[in-house]
Amino acid sequence: MKFVFDRIFLCCCVVHILFMKELNIKIMDIDKKANFSEWYDEALKESEILDSRYNSKGMFIWLPYGFKIMRRIKEMWDKLFQDAGIQECYFPQLVPIEYAEQNKSWWEGFKEEGYLMVTGKNKEVQGIIRPTGEPAIYPMYKLWIRTFSDLPLRLYQTTSSFRYESKSTRPLIRDREITMWHEIHTAHATKEEAEKEVDLHIKLWDKLWDKLALPVWKVRKPQWECFAGAVGAIEYYTLFPSARVMETGSVNNLGQAYAKEFDIKFKDTDEKEHFVWQVCTGVGARLLAAIISIHGDRKGIIVPPEIAPTKCVIVPIMFKGKEQIILKKAKEIESMLKKENISVFIDSRDEIAAGRKFYEWEAKGIPLRIEIGPRDLEKNQITIVRRDSNEKVAINESKVIEKVRELLDNIQKSLLKEAEHELKKSIVDVITFHDIKKAIKNKKVARVFWCKSRDCYDIFGGIGDGIEGIGTDLDEKTNGKCIVCGKETKARLFIGKSY
Repeated sequence: MKFVFDRIFLCCCVVHILFMKELNIKIMDIDKKANFSEWYDEALKESEILDSRYNSKGMFIWLPYGFKIMRRIKEMWDKLFQDAGIQECYFPQLVPIEYAEQNKSWWEGFKEEGYLMVTGKNKEVQGIIRPTGEPAIYPMYKLWIRTFSDLPLRLYQTTSSFRYESKSTRPLIRDREITMWHEIHTAHATKEEAEKEVDLHIKLWDKLWDKLALPVWKVRKPQWECFAGAVGAIEYYTLFPSARVMETGSVNNLGQAYAKEFDIKFKDTDEKEHFVWQVCTGVGARLLAAIISIHGDRKGIIVPPEIAPTKCVIVPIMFKGKEQIILKKAKEIESMLKKENISVFIDSRDEIAAGRKFYEWEAKGIPLRIEIGPRDLEKNQITIVRRDSNEKVAINESKVIEKVRELLDNIQKSLLKEAEHELKKSIVDVITFHDIKKAIKNKKVARVFWCKSRDCYDIFGGIGDGIEGIGTDLDEKTNGKCIVCGKETKARLFIGKSY
């Protein structure tokens, strides 16, 4: 009997695949760990996040659906920042050359990557299109800050940055136009106030990660990898299925380094002049790249409910002679959800079969799909399908609000929990250089004890192609010996490949 059922099941699967092909439905079915590059490009395309065919390397078009998701993320950081008293503003993209040249070390680092603005018959260089915000913002801080009463000054903006990226570009991961980039720039009267601001920014980031269902780990960057003259930097990293890590945010304690370059001073109560202390924080659309890459599966992307512009899609299962009554019920359910501020959309396209609709919405990662067919009407029920687990549940329509909320909350928590588990498994402690190579070959990140010296740090760059030190663990409770020189240390360095 079991043999017969197995044969029937196999035949059904074959018929299903042939049916999908007949409907011209493309099923991604790409293993993202085995072939991440192909999976990522296909996922962006099938989910209609963006179009990368724009004829300028490293630039792309945000499509409506992708832009809606990104806007949801921006709304989140807007609320977090503004609730913390950080005000939104906007600065020009064009930075005058005299501004750019004020910080010589910055200019030396970016002038080869910058896009110059050349105008007029004499082709005069008018400025540079901003690769970062400091040269556009800090000359104005010099004008705005005069006395202690002007401090603290705490502003942020969401904008684009432009860099002539010479490496291979990849949408959202490495672009020449870095879109939807937010940056916070604050100025303070004392070192202690700046340190408190750093702590606040870290807390704001921690809140954002939960809403994005994004697992990250924090590292402290070596002093020589921070901005010239800065006190220090905390950076956030995410591990991709490709086994490469990507920076997904940073909090930089600039100290007085930029204040001295841009001459940002204030007078205290005794009329004495002092340089301000500064903090800057930033990240952009890379957040969405991380969300897509970590949560997606063979069917496409999975959008965490907190940032999903549409949380539920209703797909009426049309049968001849029952179309109107099914559609009426779908609209009733839609109305119930909208009254509770649950974003919902009815896919009532006549010319598209239900199976094709399923795959399209799965590729877009809509958290929940609600199916309503003749049998559901007879039983006064609806069927809800989870995007993350594909689990189906039939419920009485009177409980739709309660169940949808429960499932959305569960999906959000499940996505984060599963991703955190994967990240934890992917970081391994090693004690030999051979084990570093082995860990990275196995798509892991290695963690080693390191004495914090530059000489020992530089050794890691020679281990293998693309392998580098990422930063040190903030937890320094464990003792060990530096893997290079053998000195006792509490610092543990993450080592891997990065984008």
